[in-house]
Amino acid sequence: MSPCPFCRCDQVYLAEVEDGMLTVACPSCSMSGPVSVDGDPEEARRGWEILCSRMCSHCRKNIIKHFTGRIRELKAEVALLKREAPPEVGSGGAEE
Repeated sequence: MSPCPFCRCDQVYLAEVEDGMLTVACPSCSMSGPVSVDGDPEEARRGWEILCSRMCSHCRKNIIKHFTGRIRELKAEVALLKREAPPEVGSGGAEE
C-alpha cells in the first residue's frame, strides 16, 4: 500500500472501524482512508490508493508553494540577522 499522503509513514495498516467495516489507517498521524462497509480488505486498499493518488498530486503543489514561500522568508531573516550581528573578532575588523 502507498504510504500516508500526509506524513509519508509507510506503516499503514488495515483497521476495523466498527461492525466489520475496514479502512486503511496511519499509526503516525491517525489519518484513515475510505471505509469498506462490507469489510472487503481489497476495497479498503483500493480506496486508500485512490485517495493517495488524488491527494498526493494536490498536496505536492501546495507543499511546494508553501515551502518556497517559507524558504524565501527564512532567507530574508538570515540576511537581516547578518546585518544586525556585530563583527566577529579576527574577521578583519578594526582591532587587527
